[in-house]
Amino acid sequence: MPLCTLITLLAQAESAAPSTPAKPAGAVNAMFMIFLVLIAMYLLFVLPKKSQAKQTQKMIDSLNKNDRVMTNSGIIGLVHSIDKEAGEIVLKVDESNNTKIRFSIGAVYYVFRDKDQKTDDKAAKPAGKENDKA
Repeated sequence: MPLCTLITLLAQAESAAPSTPAKPAGAVNAMFMIFLVLIAMYLLFVLPKKSQAKQTQKMIDSLNKNDRVMTNSGIIGLVHSIDKEAGEIVLKVDESNNTKIRFSIGAVYYVFRDKDQKTDDKAAKPAGKENDKA
């Protein structure tokens, strides 16, 4: 029997077979795919947020008086006082006028450490020299 005839007979046999109800395997595959998507969402969105929240809480817990900080709004100042129970921090933003601003502790975005302050001072010196030459 030629191969073409055999393929034609198999195709006719499949079309003549009574249709069977859908197997539950399709539902299992769909549930498995949903489960995989949920795991991926957790790994991509929830875990990084948790680690960022831990890092932020560690930074806030390490705040001390006279630390140089930057708020979410970009205001840079020295910590004048911290009231962790009330969740407030007072920043001294201007030395000459003794200007102080009260913020929520959650508004602290970044704490400048000694290493960062030295880097900022080095970056500021060449800019000041350029201004003297002009």
